[in-house]
Amino acid sequence: MSRNFSEYTSEVGKSNLAKLADASTNAENYSNALYLLGKELGNVLAKQITGKNICVACTVEDADFLAKGIIDSLSVLYSDISLACFWNQRQQALSIAPIIKKYCEPTVNNADVLVIVKSIISSACVVKTNLTNLIQDIEPDNIFVVAPVIHTDAEKNLKSEFPSAITEKFKYIYFAMDDEMQSNGNLVPGIGGNVYQRLGFKDQDDKNKFIPKLVKERRESLISIPKQKMAV
Repeated sequence: MSRNFSEYTSEVGKSNLAKLADASTNAENYSNALYLLGKELGNVLAKQITGKNICVACTVEDADFLAKGIIDSLSVLYSDISLACFWNQRQQALSIAPIIKKYCEPTVNNADVLVIVKSIISSACVVKTNLTNLIQDIEPDNIFVVAPVIHTDAEKNLKSEFPSAITEKFKYIYFAMDDEMQSNGNLVPGIGGNVYQRLGFKDQDDKNKFIPKLVKERRESLISIPKQKMAV
């Protein structure tokens, strides 16, 4: 097993990564560590983004902590930030992750910068699915693939799924790269196991019934916009 840290990783970031890997970290402290890592990732992003209209795309389990941290940091410098949130039904054996529901704000279609957020990227099938869905409607100039932890093969796996016209827009921002994967698909040390359970969900079905606070708050602020334009 080996873990390599990227040039973006601070000592605070390493401390929060250690909290994720620690099996004794409770759900509250685990989620707070994800939020703080999101804040740091957002600060890194803010220095590299050149566009004006930003779409942050995340999965339901990452919305209230990792994605919110990124958005909170970006909001200091950027006002045009839209959100897309996906509920995926991951099927490990088939390496697929169909979308069963999504929340997508109207201004997503204006995005020239797309930020795909995931707590951990290993096979990249969730990122591939959600990115494929988004680029049917938008043509961003830059696509940032952002995660606290990725597998050593994540970039190669994702690159193989898209034409060069898309992959040449990719830029990866992460803090740790791990090379060991268990038979159940979890990376070691990764983020300490199954993110659903570490955040307090019973299982995948349980997390897919959940509506993040971030989505509720943003949907409420857009209450004048017809709901069918915000979610499908």
